[in-house]
Amino acid sequence: PELPEDLRQSPPPGAPQPEGPEPVAVFGIAVDDRQGTVWATNTFHNTVAVYRQGDLSLVRQFPPGEVYHSRDVVVDGERGRAYVSASATNGIHVFDTAALEKRAVIEIDSAQRGGDFSVMSLALDPEGGRLFVVSRTSNELAVIDLDSNEVARVLPVPGAKNASGVAYDAETGRAFVASQDSDNLVILDLDSGEVLHDVAVGAGALNVAFEPVERLAYVSNRGAGTVTVVSPEGEIVANLANGSYPNHVHADGRGNLYAVNKSLAEDDAAGDHVTLIRKAP
Repeated sequence: PELPEDLRQSPPPGAPQPEGPEPVAVFGIAVDDRQGTVWATNTFHNTVAVYRQGDLSLVRQFPPGEVYHSRDVVVDGERGRAYVSASATNGIHVFDTAALEKRAVIEIDSAQRGGDFSVMSLALDPEGGRLFVVSRTSNELAVIDLDSNEVARVLPVPGAKNASGVAYDAETGRAFVASQDSDNLVILDLDSGEVLHDVAVGAGALNVAFEPVERLAYVSNRGAGTVTVVSPEGEIVANLANGSYPNHVHADGRGNLYAVNKSLAEDDAAGDHVTLIRKAP
């Protein structure tokens, strides 16, 4: 089926500081259906913004410097929290989605001697009350308790280099970690920490999403220009062309997967696309 037409679009507001780059770029995005808002990270300005879903009007633009190099954002509607990763630091910033105020910063220490945990992608398990985050420098996976906002565990991810993307399968209790420099997807058993599968997927494996209906993991390979589809058992089901610089994948929980890629240049016909992927009937 064709994707729906773009019904509404809103350029981010002018830079909150005169010296900031224009326009205010949006890198991460999350939807809060409980509050009827959209959260966006403004990475170049080290901050976040909140928009109204109905007309994409700006609800609140947080000041520059609120979250250093803000990257991923995920929303836990039931708990009323938004979690934002501050890339190149060890911090996850926690916001109240009703009051639109920052409540805490969760700092993650590496379990390695002398190691530094540098946060990247986030994956939410709202039913289990957990947040998963990977470190690109120490190649570890941290598990955060959402009720206490405390770090519950930090696990090594053997075989990962520059760990960047993370996803979770609640049915099997498995975590999926995509890594840019090792070009692979590591599948871990969270209870034991054991590596179950180490799957070569393609150059620059940047992000991963788990689609729970068809029970498949989708990996965006930025260098290879592909999206690789992998089963929880580590079997490659498909390898799909995805244009220039595949950047992100998102599962909607209804059997659909959306892949976003980035253009090589302004006139790149294979870039800046949103691709709908679903399993053939």
